[in-house]
Amino acid sequence: MYGENGHLLRAELSSLLRQHRIQLRIGGPGTHTVPVTTTEEERTQIGEQVRRYRQSALVWCLQATIAVAPRAESRLSPTATNPFRLPPAQHGGLASLHKALDHAVRVSTARLPGMAELTSQHDLPLVEHWRQVARAAALGEHDFMAGLGHGRLDDAQLHTMIGDVAATVRALVVLDQRYATIPGWEGLHRADRLGWAALACALDASLDPPDYSIDMRGWRPKTKVIPGAGKPGLLGVLQAEHNLTVRMQAFPSAMNLRLVVDSQRLLSGGLATRVQKIEPALHGAWRDREQTYNDLQRELRDIGGTVGVGGLAVAEGANAWNRLKALPPDAQLDPRIVHSFTNLFAKLDERIADVVEEGMQRKAYSVRVKVPGTVTNIGQAITRVQERFVPPAQADHSAIVGLVRDRLRPPPEPPTASPGAARSRAELHTAIVHQPERRAGGKDGVGI
Repeated sequence: MYGENGHLLRAELSSLLRQHRIQLRIGGPGTHTVPVTTTEEERTQIGEQVRRYRQSALVWCLQATIAVAPRAESRLSPTATNPFRLPPAQHGGLASLHKALDHAVRVSTARLPGMAELTSQHDLPLVEHWRQVARAAALGEHDFMAGLGHGRLDDAQLHTMIGDVAATVRALVVLDQRYATIPGWEGLHRADRLGWAALACALDASLDPPDYSIDMRGWRPKTKVIPGAGKPGLLGVLQAEHNLTVRMQAFPSAMNLRLVVDSQRLLSGGLATRVQKIEPALHGAWRDREQTYNDLQRELRDIGGTVGVGGLAVAEGANAWNRLKALPPDAQLDPRIVHSFTNLFAKLDERIADVVEEGMQRKAYSVRVKVPGTVTNIGQAITRVQERFVPPAQADHSAIVGLVRDRLRPPPEPPTASPGAARSRAELHTAIVHQPERRAGGKDGVGI
C-alpha cells in the first residue's frame, strides 16, 4: 500500500539525514579516538552498494513522475481557453523534475540492486537504512498499477504524490553531497538542477492543502482462505465467514447465489439474537441485515442462470451457520470477534451487490416471467401457468437492482488518511533541513 511503503521510505531517509560523519560510520578515518576498521577497498564497495540502493529510490521517483504526468498540472499554469485543442507541451516544475530524474538515472553507472541485496540484512546500520529505502522503493513500484496514477487520483491526491516525490529527491540530493568523501563515490549528475526542480515541485504542490487519503490506495496482498479445521467457538464462525467472502470472488450461478443469500439471512438473525444484550447497536443493524437478505431472497426466486460456479462459497456459508447453531446458548462472546463480523459483512454485502448487477448487465442471469396465451387442458387436475426465462432487458428487474443498490450495498465511506500520515512527511522535511548541534567552544561538529 502506498501509505506503508511511503512511510518506510520517509522514515529511513529521515534516519539517514540525521547521520553525519559518514566516514566514521563505514569504518573509515575521521577522529583519533575511533580506530579505522575497514580498508579503502571495502569502503569503496560500501559506496557502490549504497549507490545501487539509491538508484532504486531514483527509479521510483522517476516512475512516480510518469504516473502522475498525464493529468497533473501546475497550480500556476494558465487555464486552457480552447478545450478542443491539444494542451501545450508540459512545462513547469514537474516536467523539469522528470527530465532531471531521467537524466540522472540514465547517466548513473550504478545498476539496480538484486533480490539478494534487497532481502539480506547488512551488518552496518547505515547500509541497512539504505537497504530499507531500496526495499520500500521496490515495493512501491507495484502501487502505480494498483490504484495510483493513470486517471485514478483526483487533483489534490496527485499533488500530494508530487510533494512526496519532491521531498524524496531533495533528501537524496542532500545525502549525495554528504557522501562525497566515500572512496570512489559517484555523485548525482547535475545535482543542483535536480535539487532546484524538486524544490519548485514542492512549492507548487504546497499551494493547496494535501490529501493524505492517497495513503490508503495502492497494491494490497491478496486475501487468502484460512485453511484447516474449524476454530473453536465463535472464532470458527468468523473463519467460515471470512472464507465465504474470499470464495465469493468467483462468480456464482443463480442457484448458488440464492443459497449464499439464505445463509447470510440465517447467520444475521442468529448473531443478532446472541448479541442483543451485550451489543444493542449491532443487534439492530444485524436485524436490518436479516430483513434485507430476506427481501433479496424473495426477489431471487425469479432469477435463473447456470453460468458461474460458487459451490465452495455455498459450503462455507453452510459451515458458518452450522457452527453458530452448535454454540451453547450461554457461550461467552469475545467483543473483538463480534465486531470483526461488521467488516466482513460490509465486504460480502458489497460483493453480492456487485454479483447481482454484473449478472444482470452481462446477461448471466435471466428473469422468470409468465407467458400469456391459451393453455390446452391435457387432462391434468391443475393446469400450470406457462413461464419462461428472458434476458433482463426484456423484463422488469428494477426491484432487485434497487434493493441491492439502496439497501445491500454499504454507503461509500469518505476517504480517510492513515494514522501518522502528516507526521511522517513533516519529519522528513525537518530532517532535510537538519543541522547537527555545535560543540562547546563554538566548533561545528559536522564532519563528513
